[in-house]
This record gives sequence, structure tokens and C-alpha cells, in this order.
Amino acid sequence: MDGGTDGEYFRMSENDVGHRLDYIQLMGIRVAHFVSVLEAFLQRHGQNTFIKQVREMDRIFECALNVDVENGPLRQKILRRGVVMILIFVSVEALKLLVYVLASGRNFSIYWLFYMLPFLICGVRYFQIFTAIMIVRHRLDKLVTAINELNLLNSKPKPADSSNTNIKFISQASTVNEITEYLKHQYDMENTDMKRLLIIRDLYNRLWELTATLNKDFGISILINVGNDFISITTNCYWIFLQFNTFSVSLENFMQISSNLIWSITHLFNVLMLAMLCERTVQRTTAIAMGLHRIETNIWNDNHNTVIEQFSLQLLHQKLAFSAAGFFDINCSLLYTIAGATTTYLIILIQFHMSDDK
Repeated sequence: MDGGTDGEYFRMSENDVGHRLDYIQLMGIRVAHFVSVLEAFLQRHGQNTFIKQVREMDRIFECALNVDVENGPLRQKILRRGVVMILIFVSVEALKLLVYVLASGRNFSIYWLFYMLPFLICGVRYFQIFTAIMIVRHRLDKLVTAINELNLLNSKPKPADSSNTNIKFISQASTVNEITEYLKHQYDMENTDMKRLLIIRDLYNRLWELTATLNKDFGISILINVGNDFISITTNCYWIFLQFNTFSVSLENFMQISSNLIWSITHLFNVLMLAMLCERTVQRTTAIAMGLHRIETNIWNDNHNTVIEQFSLQLLHQKLAFSAAGFFDINCSLLYTIAGATTTYLIILIQFHMSDDK
């Protein structure tokens, strides 16, 4: 549809600002819809890689750490979240379509096709993003539990077989101190909890790579959908201002205010859930660092201290982060940014409206 045809289905106002905002909002949801579908198609290989990485990590959890990943409760949690998202979408959609049915001269079937249906596709893409982040967080929770159970002092290695000792591999010219240090190193490396700590280090590195794969597969969709949410929130807030400015006690006016308010809350819900989920997932790395420094160890044991120090540096330099194609990180600060930007643009739009009235 071209701009002239779209204009037949927009809400009319006394100035052109609201008309243009509706056009921008409609184009924004179309672009978000197109980009989400295109990225899902182009990143098929990357998404398969993501699944393979998760399965490989689960095998390491079960075989090397003897930890059950427990995907059953995670699936139930994801399913409940999907049901909540569907109920919210259906409720908002029903209210929105009801307003357009009650409004005279509105072709709500066209409105459904060119706005509501793309919004549903974007919602499905959001659900895929939420699911991928929850998978990463679930594995981080398992790492936190595993590292909190470590105690390098209490673990005892298995007794060495004297007939198969590794001393024979040491040069005859080695001193007594060198042989002692070698045996001490072997003793430390046979420590059960030390082996588990090395496996946890490897799993964290795999989770960091998994996050990088997630950012690559969903980064553009996150960027476009968050941008579309910002446009929709700003547009609906402006329409709420217009309807309050010319408020009249009527069912249609009340329904329009309610639909715009709930529609804004729906877009805000997407951004809020994304930001909170990413923020809480990244915070699990802090829990891993705290668990690492709570491990009981011997300050005179250089081997233990070296492994802990290397893991600490790894946590410092390999920070987990979820980003919108590298443009900005997804965390709780994003909510403040959107709130500030929405307020700024809303003030500008109101000034334009007042100028048009004059």
C-alpha cells in the first residue's frame, strides 16, 4: 500500500502531526516485521549452531560435572511466559479492533492486516529472543550452584599406584626440590574439586561464546524491534494527549484512550521484559565471581591460587553482554534512555501541535 492508501485508515486530527505519526508508526511495524523475518531466514545456520553449542554444554554438565541441567522446568517456565504473551496480545488486539469497529468509516480488516499481523510476527521474534536468553541464564545458574559447592581443601585425590608413578618421567638430574614440586603439582591436579573448577572455567568460556552467537543471530531484530517500540510508545502517548485535550464524555473517546494506553503498555512490556531478563542474566556472572572468591583454599598453594586468579581474569575480560547489533547494550539503563527520549520528543510534538492550533 502506498502513503495515500494508508492515509484512509489513519486517525484524523486537526493538524498533520498525528497523521504523520500514524504513518511513521505503520511503517515502523512493517520494517520491524520484514527485518525479523529476513534475519530469521538468513541466520538459520547461526541458530543451528546455537542449539549445538547448548547441547554440547549439557553433555559436559552431565558427564564431567555430574549435574542435571533439568530442562523440564525451564520448558515449563518458557511455556508459561509464552502463554502470558499470547494472552496480552489477544486482549490488546481485541480492544484495539473493537475501537475500530465502533468508529465509523474505519476498515478494521485492513488495519488488522497491515498493523496487527506484523505486530504478532514481531511478538514471536521477541519470544525467540526471550527463550535464547533464558537458556543462557539457566546454564549460568547451574554454574553458580556448582562453584558454590567447591572446597579445594577438603577434596582428597585418589591414591597413586606406586607401580605406575610418573617419577620415572623426571630426568635423573632433577634435584629433590624439583621432584617434590612435580609431585605436589600432580597432587593438586588430581584434586577432584580442582578438576571441577577447570571444567567450570571451560563452561563459562562456552557460555561467553554462546552469548556472542546469540547477539549475532538476534542483534538486528533487537535493534529494529526496540526502535519500533520506542516509536509506538511516543506515538500513543501523543494521541493520549490529543484525546485528553479534546476530551468529550463518549464511549468512543473513552475506548480510544484506553486502547492507546494499553497499546503503549504492550510495547513497554516488550522492552521491560527484554531489559530485565538481560540485566539479571548478566548479574549471574557477579554471583560466579563471588562464589569463586568464597572457595576455601590454602594461600600457600600456588597451583590453586593460579587457577583462581586466571578464572578471575577470565571473568573480568570475558564479560557477558547482550547488545542490539553492537549499537547499545541491553540492560536496565535502556529503560531510562527510552523514558527520557520519549519525554523529549513528546514535548516537541506538543509544541508543534500548539503552533498548528495558533
